[in-house]
Amino acid sequence: SAERCHLLDRLAASFRQVYSRLPIVVICECSEDEPCPEPRMSEHGHIPHMNIVSVPYDFGLSRGKTLLARMAATEFILVLDDDFTHSFHSCLECMLWRMRSMQHSLWRPFDIVGFPVLEDERIFGAFRGQLRVTNRQLFLEPLVEQTTPDGCMRLDICPMVFLARTARLRRFKFQEELTVGEHEKFFYSNAYLGMQVAVCFDSSFPHFRVNTMSVGYMKRRERMPELMQSAFKNLGFERAMFLFRKYDHGSMADYDELLEQTVPPWYISDDTCGPRPSPPVPFAQILAVVLCTNDAEGRRYRHVLRGHTDATSWLLRFAGADASNLRWVFVVASDEEASGDVFREQDQYKDLLVVPRSRHSGSSLADATLEQLLRAFSLLRDFQFRWMVVAQQDVFVHAERLADSLQAHDPPQGKVLGSWQAVASATAVGNRGFPGGVGTAAAAAVAGWLDARFFALSRDVFALFSSPQLSSVLQVTGSDASFGDLGTLGGGLNAWLRAFAVDRVLLQGLHLGVPPPSSPALAGAHEALRPCPPGTVALHPVTPEQM
Repeated sequence: SAERCHLLDRLAASFRQVYSRLPIVVICECSEDEPCPEPRMSEHGHIPHMNIVSVPYDFGLSRGKTLLARMAATEFILVLDDDFTHSFHSCLECMLWRMRSMQHSLWRPFDIVGFPVLEDERIFGAFRGQLRVTNRQLFLEPLVEQTTPDGCMRLDICPMVFLARTARLRRFKFQEELTVGEHEKFFYSNAYLGMQVAVCFDSSFPHFRVNTMSVGYMKRRERMPELMQSAFKNLGFERAMFLFRKYDHGSMADYDELLEQTVPPWYISDDTCGPRPSPPVPFAQILAVVLCTNDAEGRRYRHVLRGHTDATSWLLRFAGADASNLRWVFVVASDEEASGDVFREQDQYKDLLVVPRSRHSGSSLADATLEQLLRAFSLLRDFQFRWMVVAQQDVFVHAERLADSLQAHDPPQGKVLGSWQAVASATAVGNRGFPGGVGTAAAAAVAGWLDARFFALSRDVFALFSSPQLSSVLQVTGSDASFGDLGTLGGGLNAWLRAFAVDRVLLQGLHLGVPPPSSPALAGAHEALRPCPPGTVALHPVTPEQM
């Protein structure tokens, strides 16, 4: 106890109501102006079998626990803070039974058994779980190593109130020079010595936060953040983050919350199997996926989009201000016989994703299949971004207007942005997966048709479609009464979206499938110049020269 030693009597009195002879040893730090050069022990005035050890100011928790462990003469030692008490929720015998349980002792006996601190968990969350260091950052995550049949959980860290084997506690190392921050260091460093930690839920000691403040203690708390920061720096950690709940990588609310804390989301574990691997490329706000053909025309488009001409492509304009704005990847379907050139291009530019050609696909973009898009999604699963933009190679995009449109629809949660139309039936859909006509609102039989030539997905929708659990069972062949051939990109994608409650956002300024101008004045110029209607966000089709 520091600056509030009056709480020690309350703690001891609560135990004396149940255990009359249980040895109690407490440590009381002297005040800053009180002379106390060395630790000295004395008996309590009126509570039997209780000894008080007075120690110098700023003695520290690490040295205090080390001193108590050396003084203990029993097989087990119960470590508590001064503001804990015994209550009807407390079952010391249950904790001892866990320590002596043959179920645990035959394999890896518990060295430390903690308990849920219910009062703290109601306010902050559970301070127990797994300790992990990534890029000099310490994370406490609410994960467990194992749940045993009796309900106890094996983990890396628990609150610094626990029952311990005295002999083992003496072998473990406390950083005695640390006045604070010793908790995390104790569990992290002693894991390498084989320390076995568990939390069992059949006992709890109340964290009784009543009359716990004093003038001296408030003064100590004011300098606690500075001491903690200094302690973690001495331990080699640039920062420490305590996660009191599990984060879901598929939730954009969780994703954006971590980004706001300047924490890469892939550093944090979710409910699957721990932290995600680092992304193949750095994080970007937008990932552009450009569907290309494996022919001379496709190479011309990629040549222009990479900026190898006098004109600046929409990809470069988007990424020009900040490299973290946008990253792109070209998706090319190729068979083994015709893959030599495309693989050489892939090695040269590192921005090409080669997917196998489907048996039913042809060489044009209109023959792109849903299976190819699904394969691309699975290969991009570990990329980190907020929005994904999917476009065909012959789509011109106004970068600034697209950025404004995406920003206007922040946050990216469960949204699909694009050209949504109402179609009457599968007969209104062309053979290649694009609407052949638009039905009236009264005749429309489906909620909407997304034009697959250009659209944007929020990351959580992409994570849903690219997850192994879902992508392995999605239907990529057959026919649908509303959307026609499921093998086509448009038919299959819209059949997928129909099953989910996504937010279908109609983007203004999309001119897809609009033929080039045919007026006599532009008849000779439309090959090199394609006028854009006012407010255009995306225009299709355009030639490489018109890009």
